[in-house]
Amino acid sequence: MNINELITFKAVVEKKGFSTAAEFLDYSQSNVTKHIKKIEETVGFSLFDRGWKSTLTKEGELFYKEVDNLIDHWKSISAISEEIAAEQIGEIRIGIMEPLAKQLLPQIIHWLKTNRPKMNAFFEMGNTQRLTDLVQHNELDIAFVGENPNISPELEFKKISEDELVFIALKEHKLVREKTVEIEDVLNYPILYGDKTCLSHQRFMKVLQNNNLVSELKTHYICSNQLLIADILAEDQIGIVPRSVLKSSATNMATLPIGNKNFRLVYGSLIKKKEYNYLKETIQAIIALVTK
Repeated sequence: MNINELITFKAVVEKKGFSTAAEFLDYSQSNVTKHIKKIEETVGFSLFDRGWKSTLTKEGELFYKEVDNLIDHWKSISAISEEIAAEQIGEIRIGIMEPLAKQLLPQIIHWLKTNRPKMNAFFEMGNTQRLTDLVQHNELDIAFVGENPNISPELEFKKISEDELVFIALKEHKLVREKTVEIEDVLNYPILYGDKTCLSHQRFMKVLQNNNLVSELKTHYICSNQLLIADILAEDQIGIVPRSVLKSSATNMATLPIGNKNFRLVYGSLIKKKEYNYLKETIQAIIALVTK
């Protein structure tokens, strides 16, 4: 039973006959008859006492009282189906690492509000490793993370922007007055940076390893939330953060002039490769939106 069959039944009743209903609907009379038989086969009872007047049976009368509700229900289902096909309803789950949150969140929320007003969005904040794991296990539809050359072949990373690590200290710090600061100089002071799952931590340790300086690392403090580092930095401590998380309002801070070392960071979108993805068009539009 489908909506066309229900409309045919309604027309037969209201136009008082199969032939008049066929003329009204621009159907052949055989099609009208076929539609009625289809409904009767589905519901398990006769709708009409067969004859010239097409009189409703008692069951047919009861069914006719509900036909408008049934038609409205089918129309509602059809409208919902169209919205699903156009990715207009449902939920999208998006992961964003801290350094990208301030930049990307307003853009994505505005785009969703404009282009997917009926779609719910769930945002997960975290570091690259955590968000990568969530995408891998289908708990996120897309994540914006740092580049990881060792990701699973099931995942696809696409570069959207670049950043760099910067070394910050209070303006009164001794190293702020230097024209050039080497990594060896930084290691003489307490260092405050993210935990080992943070991209900044991994990038810093990689530079130390490449320069055989890991053993020179002395006092260091771990803060899993990089956004707090500039706020809690004190005395002679040196903070290591992505440039993108620095607040322009932090007038008591200065960036140290580090010598020629590669502290480049690459950010990008991360999705799981799938043959079919319900949110494919929405995800592609969001990636295009934030790609520089």
